[in-house]
Amino acid sequence: MTSKSKLTHISISGFKSFGSNENSLNLDLDDINIIIGANGAGKSSFISFFKMLNHITTEALQLFIGKNGGAENLLHFGSKKTPLIKSTLTFEKIGFKNTYQFTLAKSVKDSLIFSEEKINTNGNENELAGGQKESVLYAESQNNAGANAIKAILSQCRAYQFHDTSESSHIRNSAYINNNRYLFDNGGNLAAFLFRLQQQFPKYFDRIVSRIRYAVPQFGKFDLSPDPLNPSFIKLNWKSSIDNDYTFGPEHLSDGSIRFIALATLFLQPPELLPNIILIDEPELGLHPQVIDLLASMIKECAQNSQIIVATQSPRLLDSFDPNQIVVAETNTTAGASSFKRLEENDLNDWLEEYSLSEIWEKNIIGGQP
Repeated sequence: MTSKSKLTHISISGFKSFGSNENSLNLDLDDINIIIGANGAGKSSFISFFKMLNHITTEALQLFIGKNGGAENLLHFGSKKTPLIKSTLTFEKIGFKNTYQFTLAKSVKDSLIFSEEKINTNGNENELAGGQKESVLYAESQNNAGANAIKAILSQCRAYQFHDTSESSHIRNSAYINNNRYLFDNGGNLAAFLFRLQQQFPKYFDRIVSRIRYAVPQFGKFDLSPDPLNPSFIKLNWKSSIDNDYTFGPEHLSDGSIRFIALATLFLQPPELLPNIILIDEPELGLHPQVIDLLASMIKECAQNSQIIVATQSPRLLDSFDPNQIVVAETNTTAGASSFKRLEENDLNDWLEEYSLSEIWEKNIIGGQP
């Protein structure tokens, strides 16, 4: 990775499938982190936690709680068993170490409030506040350099999911052309963002187009321009590689094709626009097996400038990475809690002489199976 701050360690206690105390999640993270595991093992809970962080940094924690069914749905087995959600995130880059720590407690009306919020910058701890509905990072940023740094780091941590490609999905419909500062988590501003890249970053736009042509053979080029009848909006129009005279709309793209376009745009955008941390859930959904190999290469390219966390169930995607880049998610059936462990390549050397990583996974040697 570049000199951007990297999330080196995360602890999560009491959130959804993550238990408390000895059943908390404690995980070291690297530049590339591929999380595998059975359904219900905690991959989605991990991604959801980062979505909550996104809401915290935009002063919208209460909105996240409401959209997810209230505090009882977020606390591990409810508030009677788990009264608190706790987390510590450690970010590092050369010469700097920043830690953000918070505790959320259930309040009236099935909500959560901050009972504790702390930052630590290079060993200097600062307790921000307690008892508030939303993070005070914004208020503290006026006169606290450490809070300002943490806020900037957290705001550059984004969780993506491009699963909704239905006819009514945002990704298939017109986007407000000025919504182009960054790619939305659901790809809803894909056309507007690509139009910005075409105008400002043509080298990166052309690179995205070339990868799309490989994955979607019928794709020739984009036909991106504001709607003549409503110039404030733009649609993901394109032309075929066979006939450049006819313009197609996003409704003529298959689910897998439009998801790949969003993935290529995410991972191949200019480094200066990339988030510090990219989380994405099951990016392989709907992709041809050979295109999954291309997806893996884009992830590796992107990891030179951003930290990547991928939750997947794809054996083919797994085989594109090294064992020490793999995190296995499982359920501790006794505690009813998710546990994550990172693979150690040295422990698998004998197996890897005869089998691929995905074959070892399917044989349940490394866990992560139902």
